[in-house]
Amino acid sequence: MIQYLKHTQINKNKWDTCITASADNMVYALSWFLDVVAPEWQALVEEKEGNYVTVMPLPGIIKMGFPYLGQPFHTHQLGIFTTPQSSSGIRGKMLEMAVKRYKFIYNYRFNTGDTAHLEKLQDQYELVARYTRYLKLDKPYPELYKAYTRDRKMNLKRAKRANLRMFESDDIEPLIQHFKVHIEHKVVGGVSESTYQMLRDLFRVMKEKGTAQLIYTTAGDEVNAGCLFFKYNNVISYAFNSADSEGRVTNGRTMVLDEIIRQYAGTDYTLDFESPMIEQIEHFYASFGAHRVKYFALRHNALPFYVKLIRNIRMKVYRTFFSSGVAEEV
Repeated sequence: MIQYLKHTQINKNKWDTCITASADNMVYALSWFLDVVAPEWQALVEEKEGNYVTVMPLPGIIKMGFPYLGQPFHTHQLGIFTTPQSSSGIRGKMLEMAVKRYKFIYNYRFNTGDTAHLEKLQDQYELVARYTRYLKLDKPYPELYKAYTRDRKMNLKRAKRANLRMFESDDIEPLIQHFKVHIEHKVVGGVSESTYQMLRDLFRVMKEKGTAQLIYTTAGDEVNAGCLFFKYNNVISYAFNSADSEGRVTNGRTMVLDEIIRQYAGTDYTLDFESPMIEQIEHFYASFGAHRVKYFALRHNALPFYVKLIRNIRMKVYRTFFSSGVAEEV
């Protein structure tokens, strides 16, 4: 039987045991990660013999008086996590319950392990195909390097000629301040201070768990690029980054990504570039030899007509404002 559990009803020991036992065990679904990015998260849980055997994290909130489900910041994928004890057809049942509970669902992203099962449910739900880029690091570095495109190899050589200094750090503040100065103005809608604070809190917890790696580059005294990675269950996630004009020209992020590939070459790790749906960025990640992997995002709108109307008007005004050039998309 599937239960909907409020945050206070979730047994986090059972939860994390289920996540780590699942085939798609990922850091974003662990209770301590969710506690940072969505403090009041809820869940759908299938329990058998006193153990959680299937779970679906629900970072839901109340918005405009209605239950709303979305994707928390800094969280690439969630979805439904199954174990060998999971019931047949459990994904379809959980998806049905989620859609009934939340009047509005926007961009709730499922993990790649859900993809094949959700393919069969596209006629019933608004499941939007999205893609990330994976690079398996199980080959020696020279073989991985051969898969780089000609342009990527050339830009890596340029980075080395620029005499960039690369160093690891336990201080995320330079990365946040760098992003505020050089990138934030490009983000549609801006970035709230609470989102930055969430990243600080998340980095602190990830460092305590030994799952964060932060690398900066500089051509002098000032940081010109920074990259944050999360490492868990043989996956390295490219979680957050920033580069100024100098960092882009000197290819600081290329150097850092190449260093990560070099460090973990010949291991069971996979580098997940967490590709956004932006062609230029996806092309950049593909240039390292990374291949496309499909996953789904769920949308659902059962809001009353008058609320939909108000929301559509607000979005139309926003798009008009955006297209005037006041805002700029990354």
